[in-house]
Amino acid sequence: MSTTVTGKLNKAASQFQAGESTGFGLRLGVKYYDRETKADAWTNYEAAVFAKAPAQVQFYQQALVEGAIVEVSGDKLKIRQFQGNNGLSLSIELLDAKLGAVFAPQGQQAPQQPQQSQQQQQAYNQAPRPAQSQYNQAPQQQYNQQQFDPSLPDF
Repeated sequence: MSTTVTGKLNKAASQFQAGESTGFGLRLGVKYYDRETKADAWTNYEAAVFAKAPAQVQFYQQALVEGAIVEVSGDKLKIRQFQGNNGLSLSIELLDAKLGAVFAPQGQQAPQQPQQSQQQQQAYNQAPRPAQSQYNQAPQQQYNQQQFDPSLPDF
């Protein structure tokens, strides 16, 4: 099961070397209303995303700055606890994290996506598409009269 979190970076992402890749450590806070205490509270999240291509590293460096709103997904979660300045601190770590979207802080222009990604997107948009199936083109009456085909995969 995948978990997606959208939050604001209160600090720029920390950058570190991870083999041939560059890692970016993200710390997000998501505000919620706690009905027990009747006050606003925060859930802290952590994630690390990695980039190998120089253009992707540059994009992350420009985009993952203080005040940016980011969407991060992770396949698994891990509870982390550590002693902070104010006592015990807890956070949820998104494992195998992937960056979904980045919104620049207000007043700043969003960085351009790496050229490689733009080229890949253009190639995808221009790729030939398979012909529409007869089910999509047939009138509703004809579709309802189709026989069950046991050779088709069961979804």
